[in-house]
Amino acid sequence: MDDFINLFSHNLCIRCTGRIFANIDTGMTDYQRGTMLAFAYKSFYGTYNAPDTCWLCNGIFNEFDKYFNMVKDAIGTKEYTTFLIGSKFDPATLLEEEKIQNKYGNNGESIKKEFNREFGKYFSSISGKEFSKDADIVIEINTIYDNVNLIIRPLYIYGTYKKERRDIPQTRWINGSGDSIESLIGEKLLKFTGGKNYKLHGSGREDVDVMMLGNGREFIMEVDEPEVRNFPVKEFMEEVNNSGNGISISNLEFTGKKRVKEIKEATYDKIYRAVVECNTPINENTLLMAVNTFRNFTISQRTPTRVIGNRSDLIRKKEIKYINIEDIHDKEAVVKIRSQSGTYIKELINGDGGRTTPSLSSVYGYELKVKCLDVLKIER
Repeated sequence: MDDFINLFSHNLCIRCTGRIFANIDTGMTDYQRGTMLAFAYKSFYGTYNAPDTCWLCNGIFNEFDKYFNMVKDAIGTKEYTTFLIGSKFDPATLLEEEKIQNKYGNNGESIKKEFNREFGKYFSSISGKEFSKDADIVIEINTIYDNVNLIIRPLYIYGTYKKERRDIPQTRWINGSGDSIESLIGEKLLKFTGGKNYKLHGSGREDVDVMMLGNGREFIMEVDEPEVRNFPVKEFMEEVNNSGNGISISNLEFTGKKRVKEIKEATYDKIYRAVVECNTPINENTLLMAVNTFRNFTISQRTPTRVIGNRSDLIRKKEIKYINIEDIHDKEAVVKIRSQSGTYIKELINGDGGRTTPSLSSVYGYELKVKCLDVLKIER
């Protein structure tokens, strides 16, 4: 009985009183619990007067209209369909609340949790938007200083690209200068989405001087802080493809962050065509015997010297399915190669000073190098 009397000595409002026991009966709201407790107290002692002001919540649950308008102004014209509410309360207030709840068995919930839930319901009922843990916009309400911060989830667009030029990297240089596949797609994407920045996630990459043909390479464009989340994808694709920059995109669709990891970790066989050159006329029989060595054959590749500054110095085992000769003319040969993803094709041919073993050069017996290289197909 003393605990019952003490419960109302904290001078809390009905809602904050009920929240002390939020986890005992989850079929009621905190306000309903508080009302039931106040009724019981009044039945025992004949009177109960709720405080005009509550030192804990300061009547915040009666100010949802104010916070809704603050959020509405912060969002402005940003396009979204789902949201998540977060909040910040005075740490000292949260600590005092925790002490009171611990006194009565630690069966309560914090004012922060209730506010997030109840304001979320209120916001959804007026805005027509849906709550989601993977929301388009996270709305953070600072109840201490009465301001709103928005965290806008990036927009992700999946597609495949082809590259028909030998002078363009996949991603932007550090200083952002020059064309790249990333910038040629991304700059147009900002026009359609109103985003702040962009990033290309590729399923592997080709060298600057290698063309990406065939069925194209999978990629996902990530757009930061988009104003528009739904735009005419076909129109965007046509604008990129008609730009005359030597790249084209297809198979576009909206996707999520999870797929970034999936395409980056995916492993596929890849088919290449390489023009190989030698300092002396190529002997067809010798080259034929050399390429036959690499049928379903595993090589060892130490990270190439040309990329060692950007990659860990490791030895990787890569399977070569075949190297087939398509043509030989004097000092040049055209070969088609099918290999496991991640194989360094130029080093498979030239050996990279013994860092790739065996190489086509070492088996052929003369130094060979790649004059030009194309990706013909990614076996998905």
